[in-house]
Amino acid sequence: MTFVSTVWIAFHLIHSAVATLPKIGTWEKNYKTYWVGLNGAYTKTASKREEVAFLRAFRNRIEDYLLPPQQFTIYEMRSEFLGLVGLVVDTPASLPAEEEIKAAVYVLSRRWKTEFNIKFRRDNRGGDGKDSNIEQRDNAPHDLVSLSTPPGVSAKQMQGIFWQWKNPGDGVTVYVMDTGCDSRHPEFKNTKFQDWIFPGPETLEEPRDDSDLPESNDFHGTPVTAKIVGEKTGVAQNAIVVVANIIAGNARQGFGHDLYKAHDCLLKIYDHVKENNPGGTAKCVINISYGWIPLDHLKSIDARWAAAIELHSRYIFTELVNLGCYFVMASGNSGKEVTTDLIFAHAADPKLMGNTVVVGGHDFDLRNVYDYGGIVTISAEARNLIVARGYPMSMTPSYGEGWDSSSTWKVGHGTSFASPVVAGLLATFLSFGLGDPVRLLHTFAKKPPYPGQAKIAFNGIYADQWPKSLRPEGYTRNLKNP
Repeated sequence: MTFVSTVWIAFHLIHSAVATLPKIGTWEKNYKTYWVGLNGAYTKTASKREEVAFLRAFRNRIEDYLLPPQQFTIYEMRSEFLGLVGLVVDTPASLPAEEEIKAAVYVLSRRWKTEFNIKFRRDNRGGDGKDSNIEQRDNAPHDLVSLSTPPGVSAKQMQGIFWQWKNPGDGVTVYVMDTGCDSRHPEFKNTKFQDWIFPGPETLEEPRDDSDLPESNDFHGTPVTAKIVGEKTGVAQNAIVVVANIIAGNARQGFGHDLYKAHDCLLKIYDHVKENNPGGTAKCVINISYGWIPLDHLKSIDARWAAAIELHSRYIFTELVNLGCYFVMASGNSGKEVTTDLIFAHAADPKLMGNTVVVGGHDFDLRNVYDYGGIVTISAEARNLIVARGYPMSMTPSYGEGWDSSSTWKVGHGTSFASPVVAGLLATFLSFGLGDPVRLLHTFAKKPPYPGQAKIAFNGIYADQWPKSLRPEGYTRNLKNP
């Protein structure tokens, strides 16, 4: 194992932390990593000449402190369209480089002056009475049945059916920021995978699902992706998927590394959106179910540094929102009010950004069991869920049939799996082309049965759209408060 001290410098603010990480083939095993966050408002408009001059001056100032080979130990966090947004610098742990790098940032960087200018996006019946725009999925997992349960209809009256809109997510690209995806799973036999994004230095560019840590066996990204587009557990099977692999089991680990790799991942998503939508507004949803250290804990360590990271995050979020992207984020599983486990959910506060949804979680009885408070705007089922099981690429799994196959499915808990269900629903609404899908999401959402909870996610298919033979006896939609 390698002892690594990771230091972040952002907008003249500094914080230090220690992590134990593997690193192979370095000049010496004990090293420090510095993350320098740059002023996006300046770097976005800087000329190539100004950028080259800045990098030359920065390198010259700290050259004596760089880990050999020195020409390869400054990683540039760069977007083709936003320019240079950050730097990751490796130095020997034995050299006192922190103050010199801090001084270089003080001297060379500009103060944050960004102003956030966010743009907002605003039945046919057959002979049996069924709306031709919907379709029926029998023997569906209970969280999807719950998603399509109209107000005034009981779980028993749903008869295990998930009612969904036809062609869900058609024409929409969903970016899944997570640990990757085991695309061999039968959930993805018809999934349209477009690309794989690998952020940060030293990431092994191999399409797969990585565990959270080398000793873990979680494979988080596979069930998350399946909850969006999966054949049986997903909501928006027609959506296009781009997997953004922010965790690599054999690469740099630790919460500091995760943070700058996540920012770098967002930059690469920005470039991907721009490159694939050259003529207009994108139709994309970005799901973030992966959590980091709580923001309130960061603030207790160094409030100024936490504020800088929040600004840096919000800058990148704003640029993506301006492209027409929508964010769906898990609120966290700590059961706390006000804050969340996911630092980005706080940085992209829905009250500040209309294209953002933060998802809480409830149990089968609609009781909140996870994070709550004003930042959580909607809730989906998050306990005892059937989710897809991922495997390391070294294994060749034998997938079984039926919901009772432990080689194919496992039980999942948490807002990590509530968030992608809402992301799939948002992608479905976005594919309608009927205006703001977030507004549609909240318009259809059901009033919670318990005070102080977020609204319950609902896909907007009412029982009077079902075939007459399956409608609850005496059902009438409440048109005043549906």
